[in-house]
Amino acid sequence: MEQFIKYIDSELPPQKNNELLYKFKRHVLEEMNSRYSEVMKRGITNTKVITDLVISEYPNLEADFKKFKVEQTAHDRTKRRLILNFAGSIIYILCLLIAFLGISFLTQKWSETWLIVVDGILLWVIYLFHIAIRKILTLKKIFHIFARMFLAGGIMVLSVAIFLVVRILLDNPLGWLILIAGVASMFIGDAVFAVATKRKLAIINVLVYIPVVTIMLYIILSAGAIIAWNTGWLLIIFSLILDFVIILAALYNNNKHKMEVIDTWKES
Repeated sequence: MEQFIKYIDSELPPQKNNELLYKFKRHVLEEMNSRYSEVMKRGITNTKVITDLVISEYPNLEADFKKFKVEQTAHDRTKRRLILNFAGSIIYILCLLIAFLGISFLTQKWSETWLIVVDGILLWVIYLFHIAIRKILTLKKIFHIFARMFLAGGIMVLSVAIFLVVRILLDNPLGWLILIAGVASMFIGDAVFAVATKRKLAIINVLVYIPVVTIMLYIILSAGAIIAWNTGWLLIIFSLILDFVIILAALYNNNKHKMEVIDTWKES
């Protein structure tokens, strides 16, 4: 309606080459016309009353435009990132294939050059996990469990990529220890994530993971001949003692906090 256009222009003066402002005006006008039709269907026939009622629902278009501008800018930024990631992924995979074929034909080491594609794809998957984690962390905490899953998956994928290089290219028979280290790193990463994001009962994760990681450390160090198998098991005992110390420290801090609250309450 013409009254709505006049009101919008009076609140938001025209600006040359400002497509975002024009888009917002069109958006508001469509909402006003839709609202006008909705009110009219309720039996109100006085057009002036309906017009004034609809206009009253938009008392501060300038503030609404600022909010719209922020949301639209964020939306456009997300859209650009999506396009860039999609295009970049295609270019990246094409480069992997070109490098694989080029190096393979030059060296004729097809039994090794396949790692270019496989490890390249694994690194790309890790990058996708990274994007997913960043997106999930902007959501409510109830969805953070998926971020932890992607984090664990990314660590394991990285360990597999490193394992393939060590086993295939370097022909190291102890390469399998990298997978064990990957599992240990997965638990460490999840514990750090739980503490950093202040998850409830994060201390339980820490207490459970310490012995598990220590067992894997025992396997890695013993298989690598860094410590003896018949003495390395003491690391597990040490991990249990460390758990006990952490529990005592947590109980002490909890009691200390309670006493401070009680003292504050008494003083007031």
